[in-house]
Amino acid sequence: MKIEAKYDVIIAGGGLSGLSLAWYLAKGNYKGEVLVTDSTFAPTNDKTWCFWSNKEPPFRDVIYKKWKKTWVSVLDYSTFRYLNEYSYYCIRSGDFREYVLRELKKHKNFDLLEDNILDFSSNQSKAVMLTKGGDSYIANYIFQSIMKPKDLDRSQIKYPLIQHFLGWEIKTYEPAFDPETFTIMDFDNEFEPGVGFMYVLPYTQSKALLEFTVFSEDVLKKKKYKKKIKHYLLHELGLDKDHYEIRRKEYGEIPMEDRPHVPYYDKNIINLGSVGGQTKPSTGYTFTRIQDYTQKLAQNLIQGFEPLPPQQSKLKYRYYDLLLLHILSNSTNDSLRVFRSLFKKNNFDDIFRFLGEDTNLRQDLKIMSSVPYIPFFKAIWKNL
Repeated sequence: MKIEAKYDVIIAGGGLSGLSLAWYLAKGNYKGEVLVTDSTFAPTNDKTWCFWSNKEPPFRDVIYKKWKKTWVSVLDYSTFRYLNEYSYYCIRSGDFREYVLRELKKHKNFDLLEDNILDFSSNQSKAVMLTKGGDSYIANYIFQSIMKPKDLDRSQIKYPLIQHFLGWEIKTYEPAFDPETFTIMDFDNEFEPGVGFMYVLPYTQSKALLEFTVFSEDVLKKKKYKKKIKHYLLHELGLDKDHYEIRRKEYGEIPMEDRPHVPYYDKNIINLGSVGGQTKPSTGYTFTRIQDYTQKLAQNLIQGFEPLPPQQSKLKYRYYDLLLLHILSNSTNDSLRVFRSLFKKNNFDDIFRFLGEDTNLRQDLKIMSSVPYIPFFKAIWKNL
């Protein structure tokens, strides 16, 4: 095997997790040689990443929009809510990529490689990346976010849910949105199987991203998402096809499943991002968890220690997720009732704190006591 080049670290995959790790290494003045690889580094805004935070947000300079007010609607309950401690943020993938790459190019010990990755291999001391072009690159460690964990036993997954969505970024010819209020969930109470809702991010009075999102085991045909978005635009916002133009589309599938924790792809090869289990199963949110982990990992490497593999959530949060996954998988009606009570009886700061896994037992009990108990008793019985 011909080795093209040797590095201390190879980051395989230039998405959110890979570029976040590269950013924290570069900003921390990591002295080792780093190779960042992806099929292309073109800064295309094909994804939108959102998160909530009650402190200084990461990548503040590329925050595209911030909101302090939300709208939610489920069954017979609809309301506007203000965020006090927390804010809700949006970052566009192209802006993020361009910002990170601009920083990496300032550091002579960081190389960028555009190529498709074919495979990885490793031994006790080194790891190797093989590209589709036939070149091999060796490193002390590879951090990868593109290959599914090869040791993942899917027979152990009880609830193989997916959060899948299709979004349209539209420009209206007349003002149609309140840019200060995002819609976190406007549920389609008649949708089955699974749980479906509209998610709306208004950027200006005439520009917004609308996504029809579903929690279920199977994805929909593209025309079904489109039909739902058109229906929402017409019946909720009074906009027919002559009132707007579609500027951009995005589609995504995010795992929402109780998958086993698989931090390593192989010896000296560590999984990042969703393949490393950093997507919260019950929500599909990933951004903040990736930032927390890659920042700690980068500091670990900068100090010359062995790399820290992705850690699991605390046991109590994994169990909470498991119970909600059971309800989402087994009853659309119970799921809607749970969401209705959750939003009606709690403020959004408490909800975000709970979903962000930053609560004490008293706060957990407050949230848990606010939702219907029978669906959760059923879930507990099935998941003792």
